[in-house]
This record gives sequence, C-alpha cells and structure tokens, in this order.
Amino acid sequence: MLVDRLRRINPDALLFSSEDTFDAADLLNSESTTRGSLLQSASGFFCEEPASLVTAEGVAHQAEIASFVMIVDEAIDWTAFGVWLTMLLNRHGERVLRVKGILNISGEERPVAVHGVQHLVHTPIHMDAWQTADRRSRIVFIVDGLDLELLKRSFTAFALA
Repeated sequence: MLVDRLRRINPDALLFSSEDTFDAADLLNSESTTRGSLLQSASGFFCEEPASLVTAEGVAHQAEIASFVMIVDEAIDWTAFGVWLTMLLNRHGERVLRVKGILNISGEERPVAVHGVQHLVHTPIHMDAWQTADRRSRIVFIVDGLDLELLKRSFTAFALA
C-alpha cells in the first residue's frame, strides 16, 4: 500500500526496503539518480496536472502542498529566469519545496536541467541533447501554500518579457 502511494507521487523514485541489501553508495550512483542526458524520466512522469497530496484515508493533506508543471513554448532568457528564480526563492523559498525543470535557453542548442530545494539551487546541468523534437521548457514545482496562478503570471511577466 505504501509503495503504491509512493509510486503515484513519483513513479521513478528509488525505493529500498528493509529486506534489501542497502549500500549508501547506491544513493550517489549517477546512473540511477541522475538522468542528465534524458528529456524526461523513465516513465514519462511530468506531473502535468496540479495535484494535492492526500492521506492514506483520502483526506486532503493539512498543509497546502500542491504540484504543477509550467510548459513554456518559447525559448527562455537565462538571465531573466535566474533573476526571477532568485527573487522567488528569496521571498518564498521555505514554501517552494522542490523545483526542477528542463529548459530551452535562448542561444543554447542543448537543454539545461535545473533543480532546487527551498533556498538551495544546484548547479545547472547542460544535457547532451534533446531526446525528441519537442523543445518546450518544462518546470515542475512542489509548493506549500503558494498561489499557482500568481506564480505562473509572475514567471510569464518577468522571465518571458
């Protein structure tokens, strides 16, 4: 039952059970934890529709945790995106539980992967190539109590202006 719930949240997450032989190095194995050369996860999971987490009893989670994806058709200006993300995390970092994305950056042939947790943003990864002809950027957010429409509008007004 727990595994089913975890798979609904993230179908590609590495799962270990108490029966498994656990080696901490498995958590750092780039072959199993990083998909820098792939456009999407192995299952194609993108969290396309906003979703709220529920308890095992089917009751909405007490926190206002929601996830959604922004799909952007046009190329993104890297500097504007960086300033927008910095401002967002400076103001609301404790409420941005996770952000990750594959970006089509203006002037860059290859996709750029970004990911962060709250106030911490990891070094962007310049991927090897796009896996398909689809060059749209996809940015996934997991947030606690932020207005999703306001976040989308701020991105559009600032990063795509």
